[in-house]
Amino acid sequence: MGVARAAETLTLLAALVAAMRSIAAAPEASPAQVALHIVQQDIQIAEILKSLREQAPHGRIVLRNVRVVDAIAETIIPNQSVVTDKGVIEWVGDASQEPRASPAQVIEGAGRFLSPGLVDMHVHSSSASGWLLDLANGVTAVRDMGGFPWLIRFRDSVSARRILAPVIYLAGTIINAETLFGYAVVPRNALDARRIVRQQAACGYDFIKVHNIVPLPMLEAIADEAQKLGMDLIGHVPHDVSVRQAVQLGMRTMEHLKGFLNDATLKIGDTDYSAVVDGPEVWNTPTLYGLRGNLRGEEARAVLSSPEARYVPRRKRLAWSRSIDSPEDLARMRQRQGDFMRQIITHLLQAKAKFLAGTDADGYPFQVMGFALVEEIQLLHQAGLSAAAAMRAATSEPARAMRVSNEFGAVRPGMRADLVVLEENPLERPSAFKSNRGVMAHGYWLDRKKLDDALNQLADIYAEPDSAVVVNAQTVSKTYSAAKRQIDEGFAFPTSQLDFVSSALRKSGVRELAGRFDALADIPKSGPCAEFIQ
Repeated sequence: MGVARAAETLTLLAALVAAMRSIAAAPEASPAQVALHIVQQDIQIAEILKSLREQAPHGRIVLRNVRVVDAIAETIIPNQSVVTDKGVIEWVGDASQEPRASPAQVIEGAGRFLSPGLVDMHVHSSSASGWLLDLANGVTAVRDMGGFPWLIRFRDSVSARRILAPVIYLAGTIINAETLFGYAVVPRNALDARRIVRQQAACGYDFIKVHNIVPLPMLEAIADEAQKLGMDLIGHVPHDVSVRQAVQLGMRTMEHLKGFLNDATLKIGDTDYSAVVDGPEVWNTPTLYGLRGNLRGEEARAVLSSPEARYVPRRKRLAWSRSIDSPEDLARMRQRQGDFMRQIITHLLQAKAKFLAGTDADGYPFQVMGFALVEEIQLLHQAGLSAAAAMRAATSEPARAMRVSNEFGAVRPGMRADLVVLEENPLERPSAFKSNRGVMAHGYWLDRKKLDDALNQLADIYAEPDSAVVVNAQTVSKTYSAAKRQIDEGFAFPTSQLDFVSSALRKSGVRELAGRFDALADIPKSGPCAEFIQ
């Protein structure tokens, strides 16, 4: 490490220590301050995404002198030019034969490696920062595993290129026999379960997701209705349902190794590993990164003092810091669970099962979007997948699992122009994704400097204490106007976030303006989306 780089690192670490000390000493904020600040921060982040989109080169772009990484063939093709236009890869070939018919902006690759954009196949979107962090880490698409109407609106804005963010593939609201604190819809019986599937299809979701508690007759009804409507069934293998039964019913992807891992005991459960290869095509999304939620002690302190912690809201970091020294039982459970999960992956590899990279971010402590998937790729490699297989789990395999292999997952003509420029060969070192030199998303070129500037802005936004927010008619009115403008331009705020603001403002005495945020939430009052709200 050079002297300048070392000094930069020491400065950053000192800043992180100072930030943690200030967090610990920060006065407690009121619910109204917290609620209003969350919206204000998302407004600022939406502006960063807007600025990136407006400033990024777009149109006809040539990435020249790159080494194209083919994770499927496990080859590196040197001295290539890649021509993109209107968000699509138009031409790939030897740089000496590059077509020069139309004017184009040239990005000099300098012999670096060019990978397809990454896909996080298991996320739970909760704020705009997640989308920014994903882009900065080369994550150009995500599969959100718990959908609500506000996410449908945001997904459609991204698809229409009104907003620069990862492409979103969206599961419906989770179907489960318990409410999961409002994050699931509960069918009364098998007939009602069919109705829910039909409603979710009509609402516009891409998949049907089930959770832990779905009795077999109900699962059979859900699977049958989903198949009739051409929707894939994904999610947890429910309790009291075998992996083979789930596969035979058409479950396309299975999350967290559920079924193979017994939820009740957190030990090995079903050992019928061949079930995932004997029937229809099925993929496994281990989400090893999700174990971070149980970090304690020195491991937890290391995350809180890491550079990536700057991109987590101050209030979250404070909450995480309070759990660091809690009983070690969770840490021991995490270790056992991780050991069992790696054993299961070994057996699945022997059975020639297929894998997807997903993180379960960012619903649990010590998780940071974007960085999460880069870490998951390395965790899959450490669990036994080859470097190429780990890369495929985050590129071509997601495309196959979602039946859109013609859209992304490889550097080929006709594919979406989602690309990542790397210094190292990811087929040899999965850690290559830790430091990209630039990202192309939907054909927009985001160089490293622009991405780093955006991340620094995010760190500044998230360093602000909630207690500094002034709650009065003027600031509330100003926040409302700014939020409405973002919505008019295609942005979407989580409904729960707007509900929180409205409720907190009423309790704080700013009642006359609280109703405005109810209106912003735009909760469907009728139609197929009406029942699937936060």
